[in-house]
Amino acid sequence: MLWKIFLFYFFSYLLGSIPFALVFSLPQGVDPRKEGSKNPGATNVARLLGKKWGILTFLGDAGKGILALLLASYFLKDSHLPKEVILAGVGFFAVLGHLFSIFLKFKGGKGVATTIGVFLFLAPKAMLTGLIIFFIAVALSGFVSVGSLLTTLILPFLIHLFGYPKAYVISSAALTVLIWIKHKDNIKRLLRGEEKSWKKR
Repeated sequence: MLWKIFLFYFFSYLLGSIPFALVFSLPQGVDPRKEGSKNPGATNVARLLGKKWGILTFLGDAGKGILALLLASYFLKDSHLPKEVILAGVGFFAVLGHLFSIFLKFKGGKGVATTIGVFLFLAPKAMLTGLIIFFIAVALSGFVSVGSLLTTLILPFLIHLFGYPKAYVISSAALTVLIWIKHKDNIKRLLRGEEKSWKKR
């Protein structure tokens, strides 16, 4: 049984490792790892190439989390394995792949888009509520990073509040820690008043 769980997690990690920021940017002669904020994520792609490419990157990054869970759910539908725990792990490893991509020498983006995809699947009411908070925070502050940090911080509480499984709460809390660590430079810039507004290209 354990080898099946390992395969779910390993495949989820590989799927999460696909760097859609580079998939869309490199053919256009732009490497988001070397330009802008030097982060291979949707926000940086949008700044470098425009909103259309940023949206496509976001959809790709969110979609790989959803796809990993859809596939795991399909193969688990007639299984006696602990589905909720496994799905929480699949979601976690999908985001882990984005954060530490095997295709990028274990570097990667900040994980927000993939986390959104994962919890839109696992805990849709909580994630949709979190997205409302995200957009309000970005609109009021002008910073995508503020919305990302605030949303990931409250997401575990929202998941618990809406009555989703404890495994989802634990998975989201662990991802919050990793995402905040990945945002350490953003936090420093925010404290210094040097963070770039989303309105600026």
